[in-house]
Amino acid sequence: MKPQEQLPLHRQDTWELTYIVFGRGKRVLGDSETDFAEGNLVFIPPHIPHCWKFDEDYVDDDQCIAHLTLSFKTEFIDRCLTAFPELTERLEALKSVSSVLSFDDATTSDIAEMLNRMASESESELLPYVFRLLLLLSKRESEATVVGRFSDTDRTSERVKKVKEFTQSHYARTITIDMVANHVGMNRSSFCTFFKKATGQTYITYLNKLRVDRACFLLRQGNFNVTEVCYMVGFNDVPYFNRCFKNNRGMSPKEYAEGVVTQRQIVSDRQLLPENKRK
Repeated sequence: MKPQEQLPLHRQDTWELTYIVFGRGKRVLGDSETDFAEGNLVFIPPHIPHCWKFDEDYVDDDQCIAHLTLSFKTEFIDRCLTAFPELTERLEALKSVSSVLSFDDATTSDIAEMLNRMASESESELLPYVFRLLLLLSKRESEATVVGRFSDTDRTSERVKKVKEFTQSHYARTITIDMVANHVGMNRSSFCTFFKKATGQTYITYLNKLRVDRACFLLRQGNFNVTEVCYMVGFNDVPYFNRCFKNNRGMSPKEYAEGVVTQRQIVSDRQLLPENKRK
């Protein structure tokens, strides 16, 4: 790619991971402008303005620069949360990141290696890499260095974080929109508009999904029946719980629980087989 072919200052609704393979210059990350060079890597949350201004005199023999960029939507993180509710704490923490981050040399090297492998893979083979990157980012984000901020995004993210922390602490009780709106100092109408714009979903959709994720965790333990789990995660109506569960998981709570039991039985039966028949 030619230096002048880079996008000008822009923002987007996706997360972005960019690694500079060859080139140097100035970069704008939110409210800051700093130097960059090959080997630099940054993780950019949605809606933060950014761009790379490559030095046109520092190019390879083909007059080009090179970088590897991966973009993904918050929806992808949400789907991972649905599939693996045990990762809720880590992935919710990652979703709350509101500043541009860089990582230590070891983490940068690990990420760069995966991005390089992805560059030579077919599109159908990329999903496992993206999931591995997501797990690595969620594991290392607390140790990362902030290299860019954007005041508007920071204020929005802090408010969303406050909403989610409140919800995660009180999901098993009765929660009303008025309660949450009051918690963040907003009226009901303004809060509903704000949350939908900031997260792409209504608050009730978010709350129900969180409760269903917690229900899945309890059902996998096998210690409670569907009705008990319904009330333990904050639903006060079993038919409504069943509808919400099916909307999120594509099956009823009973079918989910029976599937977990069946899977346990398969594993148990397999462990009883002689070693040469387990393959």
